[in-house]
Amino acid sequence: MDQVMNTEERTNDIYERIPGYPLPPLVPLPPMEELVGLRELGIKPSPISRAMIKTFMALTGFNSFYKTLPENLEEHLRSSNLRQAGLFALINSASLALADDSRTLSPAERASTLIAAAYQFHDDLMSGRLEPDKYKDQVLEMGQYPNLFSTSLTIDRGQARLFKSKRTDRITVILDGRYFLLQTGGAQPEQIAAALQTLIDRVKSENQPAVDTSPGPISGSIHGLQLKTFGRLLQNPQNKEAFQKIRHSFLTLCLDLDDHPETYERAAFLTQSRNQHNRWYHASLQIVVFGNAKACTFCNFNAYIDGNPMMRGSAEIQKRATQVELNSAANAPALPEPDELKWQISPEVIQQVRRQNQFVLDDQQATFEIPGLGKTFFQQQGLLPVPAFMVILDMAVKQLLGRHAPITQYLSMSKYRYLNLAFANAATPEVTAFTDYVSQPNFDPARAREMLQEAMESQRQAYRQARKYLPQSKIVSLFMATRTSAQKAWVTLLLGLAVMKLKFLGLYKPENNEIVVSHPDIRPEVPVVGRPGIKLPYIKYFGFHYQIFDDKTVITFMPSPKWKLSNGETFNAIVQNAEKFKKLFAQ
Repeated sequence: MDQVMNTEERTNDIYERIPGYPLPPLVPLPPMEELVGLRELGIKPSPISRAMIKTFMALTGFNSFYKTLPENLEEHLRSSNLRQAGLFALINSASLALADDSRTLSPAERASTLIAAAYQFHDDLMSGRLEPDKYKDQVLEMGQYPNLFSTSLTIDRGQARLFKSKRTDRITVILDGRYFLLQTGGAQPEQIAAALQTLIDRVKSENQPAVDTSPGPISGSIHGLQLKTFGRLLQNPQNKEAFQKIRHSFLTLCLDLDDHPETYERAAFLTQSRNQHNRWYHASLQIVVFGNAKACTFCNFNAYIDGNPMMRGSAEIQKRATQVELNSAANAPALPEPDELKWQISPEVIQQVRRQNQFVLDDQQATFEIPGLGKTFFQQQGLLPVPAFMVILDMAVKQLLGRHAPITQYLSMSKYRYLNLAFANAATPEVTAFTDYVSQPNFDPARAREMLQEAMESQRQAYRQARKYLPQSKIVSLFMATRTSAQKAWVTLLLGLAVMKLKFLGLYKPENNEIVVSHPDIRPEVPVVGRPGIKLPYIKYFGFHYQIFDDKTVITFMPSPKWKLSNGETFNAIVQNAEKFKKLFAQ
């Protein structure tokens, strides 16, 4: 767990403690008797399974670990990277379309306002002036927000890890697959705009074919492939120098000037899954500005930025950007000449990586809208929007598959200190019972509405239970993170033997990731969020981000590579069952 920090890093903490913000409470730990069941991890409770788990805990040192966990919990949660700095950003990060600026701005001007706004947001955050996130009267965890800035994933001694630079005075600018470091600390917006326009004109005049040697596609590829490829490339001193320098960037600006997306949906699609040569996916925050001045952010989930911090961070930047004034740069001193980072990468390596990345790229439409199905409709019927929508989804899943399937709902745990997400199955027995009942001919609408209330309440209870304690999966991950290499090998060996025996006895049946959904906060400054144009290889069927607005629901799909139906067909099944659902209240 301990990571040696060099003098260029500001902290090793995953969650940064910001003076001025009160800390939420620590998450409670489950009683040992409840933990022994490990039901959350797919183990069927029985005398045999409990006996095996107790033996495993004793032999691996888990009991000693758990005994001292209460006194060490805060440090472990603050500093343990349970996401293992996964590098496959194409699938694990998200794009957020920013609302248009009402002013007529050039791409350089739009970018400069967003950069200036990012600095303002950073200063307000780190000084404690920013209003903290709250749920009712409770202050939520704020320690992920610093990860938006001067933070990246890096490869160090053959392993990936999180890197947090002390420097805030420069940004990375990527244009036509060429990488530049631009000094922006203390600069005025008009100086930044002038420097960017000068850079744009220079690159355009030089017309260098740098696309085929850009490291961008490598930086977003499969974790193992990245370690292998960068392992070779970093033996070249020039590549190593560029790789070291690019870590010290406040943020990354990607100028996609050849694209002019007409809609927010198209802008998010291009940001997420296209123009890989014009990205640096190791960065925690990338701002993408297009040729028509439309803009998006691209946030790296494995840099420990969850959906809600992504949403608020992007919204704060956009909101501030609209207030940034651009004065004449005629009398302002020019910024220093950008430092171009040079890479020596053969086109063959880039093409090989691009072919590897192709299996997660998807050309079909990803974002859809259901008009009339929003908070207003649900509230008029006395329904909670999220649980009610999950019932509609279960009805659609039953129609598509001919059976029920687990629906994994991502849940925020930010009411607790140094915590991120929990998971719960929204397809509870009560939800599936409702779906089965209304699929029968001549069902009683009054009884259906009663069962609907039971289905929604069962979800609320499932979500509360998932948030009640530190999740078992995180406890196991913390345990592994605190082991030495030899101890990890011993634990892995015993765990493998235990799983084999439990499987043989029919006592180990983990729930597969079949359908995965997430509902990030709604911010008017961010009209579209998701991973459009991407397939998720770690799920069986499909996943999506959804947002329930007052008068509509917006869904952005990420199908599995194995899912045979189009996004449009999946969406139509949801719409059909939404109409069937609505008819319950018309009778």
